[in-house]
Amino acid sequence: MRHMTGSAKKVLVVCGADPRTDPRPHRMINWLKSQYLTTAVGFVRGAEDIQMDGVHCVTIIREKAATSARRLQARRTAVTRMGRMALRAFQQGRRIPHVALGHTKALLELDARIYPQLAHHLTTNEYDLIVNHDLRLLPLVINLRKRAKILFDAREYYPRNFEDRLWWRLVFQPENHLLCNTYLSQCDQVITVSAGLANEYDRVYGVLPAVIMSWPPFVPLSPRPTREGRVRVIHHGRANPSRRIESMIETMDHVDERFTLDLMLVPATPSSYLKKLHSLARERKNVKIVPPVAMKELVAATNEYDIGLFLCKPTNFNLAHALPNKLFEFIQARLAVAIGPSIEMQRIVREYDCGVVSDSFEPRSLAHALNRLTADKITYYKQQSHRAASELTAEENAQKAGAIVRDLIGE
Repeated sequence: MRHMTGSAKKVLVVCGADPRTDPRPHRMINWLKSQYLTTAVGFVRGAEDIQMDGVHCVTIIREKAATSARRLQARRTAVTRMGRMALRAFQQGRRIPHVALGHTKALLELDARIYPQLAHHLTTNEYDLIVNHDLRLLPLVINLRKRAKILFDAREYYPRNFEDRLWWRLVFQPENHLLCNTYLSQCDQVITVSAGLANEYDRVYGVLPAVIMSWPPFVPLSPRPTREGRVRVIHHGRANPSRRIESMIETMDHVDERFTLDLMLVPATPSSYLKKLHSLARERKNVKIVPPVAMKELVAATNEYDIGLFLCKPTNFNLAHALPNKLFEFIQARLAVAIGPSIEMQRIVREYDCGVVSDSFEPRSLAHALNRLTADKITYYKQQSHRAASELTAEENAQKAGAIVRDLIGE
């Protein structure tokens, strides 16, 4: 870290989760702390304080579920009617009624009660830049920013995040649309993870985010030798029902005897989905679920595999345009990659020639692509990932992020 002077610029990174385990905020903090006086605000469920080297951390303990639910329900009741009004107006090509835009004061008051520690911190401190990683925190951050510039990381296309679920469309979609319509244009810069998401934000809200892909830190590894007659496949990530992880399990019903699949899954809501996946894995000899490892250990731990697998059916807009951490973590781990014909992911795989893309999102199609692989071809794809690994790195992204921050606040 460089020596900080008393005049060094002050930056706050706000994360709706724990920034030690949330990849994009974690990387942003690491980029910023060497150049700026950096503070990180994060949310945890236990009593442990967040600690990160070279960073002042503010830990917010999530409230007990019952208290939090009551306050969140009050907030939702207050904004859902206006959100639905705004969404209907947008869908019908009309201007959003004035009443739907007049919610700012009420929303701010509600958010200050839901997130009192964050509201207090913003009220009692001044920053040159606030980097916000959570749409729901954007009203509070913008309204209490003082002189700070706002950089918003729109990691998803929030208005269509889980549009495949009816309850989400009824409860959250109107609110997310209202927040985007009201606050995106008040940010000084917005970034996102892929061109598809950026273009949709521009089309709908007139705000074109800069694209910073989710590239992991460079890890000095080499590809492991490929064994004849045995191919180890790995998939890792959240056990999210929208991702239809069962389709990857089904793929293993159609591959030859060389292949085995390990699923390294992080629990997500609903927990019943992970139980279902455990049941499906137990029914198969070539599939097992293995314990997850810490984020910083993931690439090294998966280097022992041959292929990184992600069959991501486009069940919603975000998954159709997904360009996830795991794709680049597969490449850092020097694995061959096997995916479905996802718009953004296949562009990367074809550009770097580091794996196979199935003809469709059906399990049989991906199994067919896997069955055609020889040991020599898998080795070739691993070597291609090895070449790409030095380019698709967080260190390269740090240059892009640094340029954006300097444009906003200078050195």
